[in-house]
Amino acid sequence: MGDAYTKAGMALHMTFRSLRRLHRDHKIDHIVFAVDGGSWRYSVYAEYKSRRKLERLKLKPDEKEEQEYFYETLKNLVSYLHNKTKCTVLEHKGIEGDDFVARWIQLHQNDEHIIVSGDSDFVQLIAPNVNIFDGVQEHLISIDGIINAKGQRMEFSIRPKDGKIKVGNPSDNFVPEADWWKKALFVKIIRGDAGDGIFSAYPGVRYNGSAKREGILEAWEDRHDRGYHWNNFFQQEWNKLIEVDDTGNRVTRTVKVLDEYRLNQSLIDLTAQPDNIKETMDTAIRLAVTKPEIKNVGIHFLKFCGTHDLPALAKESADHSIYLNAEYRGDLKVS
Repeated sequence: MGDAYTKAGMALHMTFRSLRRLHRDHKIDHIVFAVDGGSWRYSVYAEYKSRRKLERLKLKPDEKEEQEYFYETLKNLVSYLHNKTKCTVLEHKGIEGDDFVARWIQLHQNDEHIIVSGDSDFVQLIAPNVNIFDGVQEHLISIDGIINAKGQRMEFSIRPKDGKIKVGNPSDNFVPEADWWKKALFVKIIRGDAGDGIFSAYPGVRYNGSAKREGILEAWEDRHDRGYHWNNFFQQEWNKLIEVDDTGNRVTRTVKVLDEYRLNQSLIDLTAQPDNIKETMDTAIRLAVTKPEIKNVGIHFLKFCGTHDLPALAKESADHSIYLNAEYRGDLKVS
């Protein structure tokens, strides 16, 4: 509710309140912010997030102005966190925040991690030492399942149409299937990601197969043996639209499911970035954790609150200064 100024202020208010709660409830030692800096994926897949570009073009003048104000507020927040707190800020041109989250975890395998996000893409990163906290739904997601704010175990399933997680009702008797987070990634790679402009690796394929043709489920269940169902699924071919020429004719090319799966995997799997991108992230992470010593963190927080008209947060400065002053003490595994 309200104008852009009010909305941006509320967004900042909610962000810091969420961080304070996370620090209190989960005893966080250090906070890392992963910021989008564009994406290397555009250079290998021209259609990547093309829909979002079109949506931005359709914005009304007042909507564009509001969006620009939000971006400016975000820039101010990132600058503040980087220069006036002891939090780690990961940002580099051509690198998405999601990539940084995954790479940070890979380089800190002996640490415990809580990913703070409502984005279901992060489910693929779940591990014994990696959980997800969805601050909007107030769900804690782990290998063992999903727990709500009341500590109740939630029923959930993998949506066959896109690999996203569908959360149901509380149930103490619910037991998730083995490797459910890996299955979610597998389904998503097959289905593609319409929001990011990533096309299906196997258009029209059923989740449950038939007597004549394997489905996604049959291929998944044969993933360990890589036998008949797996190979028959991935060796299928289909005609992919390449372009529409000047005369309106559709130009297609016969492609194999396996090749399209590998392409989608390179775009969706957050551990499958090209080596040069991983090297770039490693350098950025190394520089980020060696930032100069920051002093007077509490005073800087009060100034930030004053700049953005956040008096309620300013009254809580002692609480927020604790986690903003928690410096990096990790063991970075970068050669």
